[in-house]
Amino acid sequence: MTSSEDLRSRWILGGVAAFSMAWAIARAAIQSITIDEANTYVSFVSRHLYLWYAANNHILNSTLMYGFTKAFGVSQFIVRLPALIGAALYISATYRLCLLLRASLLVRLTLFVCLVFNPFIFDYLVAARGYSLALGFLMWAMVYSVEEGLTVAACAVSSVCAGMSVNANFSFAFVNLAAMTAILLCAWYRRPDNWFRLLAACVLPGAATIAIVSGYALLHRHPGELIYGAASLSETFGSILEASLFQSPLDVLAPLVFPLVAVTGLAWLLCSAARIPPMGWAAAAILAVTLVIHWTALRLFGLPLPKDRTAIYLFPIFMIVAGVLATIPPTSKLARYLRGSFVGALAFMAIYFLSCLRLTYFKEWYWDADVQKTYAILSCLNREHNVTHVVSSWSYSPSLRFYAIAQPTSLQIDEGSQLAQVYVRDTLHGGETNPLFDRVFYRSPTTDLVLEAPSALADTYASCKPR
Repeated sequence: MTSSEDLRSRWILGGVAAFSMAWAIARAAIQSITIDEANTYVSFVSRHLYLWYAANNHILNSTLMYGFTKAFGVSQFIVRLPALIGAALYISATYRLCLLLRASLLVRLTLFVCLVFNPFIFDYLVAARGYSLALGFLMWAMVYSVEEGLTVAACAVSSVCAGMSVNANFSFAFVNLAAMTAILLCAWYRRPDNWFRLLAACVLPGAATIAIVSGYALLHRHPGELIYGAASLSETFGSILEASLFQSPLDVLAPLVFPLVAVTGLAWLLCSAARIPPMGWAAAAILAVTLVIHWTALRLFGLPLPKDRTAIYLFPIFMIVAGVLATIPPTSKLARYLRGSFVGALAFMAIYFLSCLRLTYFKEWYWDADVQKTYAILSCLNREHNVTHVVSSWSYSPSLRFYAIAQPTSLQIDEGSQLAQVYVRDTLHGGETNPLFDRVFYRSPTTDLVLEAPSALADTYASCKPR
């Protein structure tokens, strides 16, 4: 690639990266707060329990959330600032990774789009959870060490990044262990005389980072928290595929996306296995070792395998392997056909992912997409009709309590109250009917949320419905 082509590649990739960050910021500002995000703030951050050991409390995310809300106040955008920092880390690391690959603009752009715009990945670059920070730091741990030539200093920086990734989400512990082991072995191969210094650089900074940030939580851990997961690898991979293909105008083509990549990729791998660059082997080893560790932990200790969001790191590592494979130059007419088919399949995947772009809801919590508007209706009822007690289904009450903190009124949100004047019911999850609330006066146009009231008051309350 000539210098002019490389410069053009940098500008185009940079433009796509800027767009992806802008889209993440827009989603963070627009989307309603969801049940898990709200629970993080209401149950932990607002009560100064951001270092508490709990499945829903991701230590680094909650600590940063506490700092941002203390400095700037409480809003759905502010509580998502830590996730946006993670998004910036992940997007910038992906940009650097694509530039590291000696490949055409098509391959670089395809890899970037697949890594960033996968709807599964993008949801968690926005949601106020720890996954975005964990992904961002994991990606930088792998990219920085390679970019800086696997020096002792680079290994130390990567170790800190790996430690921060674990602090962001404990489900990333095994993959970061595998990544740092691969970095150590690659660095040792290049610099065999520096074994002890490399070992110290790969272990001590990360261990110290975890001890400082998450030490309190780990010393006060208790059973019964980290129990979410899969019972088989097929369930693990199935959850990733389902989330990665969620809702597109091209849904009819969804069954073809991953099989095409798998078939063409395997054919190209068999043709070019002897020429795979070290980065590809290292990424493949990280993926394989991580899965082996998880499988062993399941067999020996009953620890569930990762599933959907707790397995989110598997897709980026797979895509690094695929991206490196796509950079191998063909050496014959057949090889050109096989490589072209593989790159075409990756481009098809990238186009499908772009068709999944959404601005107003998450797959995991799509039923919460209308909660912000609902709270606006309740606030209107509070001002104009003196409604002060609201009863809500479990799926909405944490989000409504969050908005009650962020936008204070005299409303009291409960999951059960004899004084309730309005019932926020979730018909999707089987919210129980209440004979006291026998009239629907608002029905969400996008979710299964309904507002119910006694028939004598429903017509009056309808004045607060959105026009």
